[in-house]
Amino acid sequence: MSSPSNLRLIFRGLTRRCAVCGRGGLTDRFLHLRESCPRCGYRFERKAGHFVGAVGMNTIVTFGLIAITLVVGILLMWPDVEFIPLAAATVAVAVIVPTFFHPIAKTLWVGVDLIIHPLEPGEAFVDSEEGSLQQG
Repeated sequence: MSSPSNLRLIFRGLTRRCAVCGRGGLTDRFLHLRESCPRCGYRFERKAGHFVGAVGMNTIVTFGLIAITLVVGILLMWPDVEFIPLAAATVAVAVIVPTFFHPIAKTLWVGVDLIIHPLEPGEAFVDSEEGSLQQG
């Protein structure tokens, strides 16, 4: 079975789809990723500690947006920078972004991991060209 292109793996991760077969609906609650894809059976956590990379990505995105919030806020208020509105906006970003980016970070990490460690035989049961399930 051939693996999807790297760009497709990243796109599927960003759209919260299975990196292997492209199926959506991988979360049974907003923040909880299923153990495996209901369509192809691919187990998302390949080994213990697999999602440490997703936590790292979430942290990087959050800190990046905090930095952007601070810089834009300072530039918009210059020369009379007010602390309370700037702090409120920064705290809002620090609370909202990691919460809502969490499921995206997990599925995105699955795609990145498949770029680094390609799919091995028996990990999923889908024909990538036709998108149909195979017996295996």
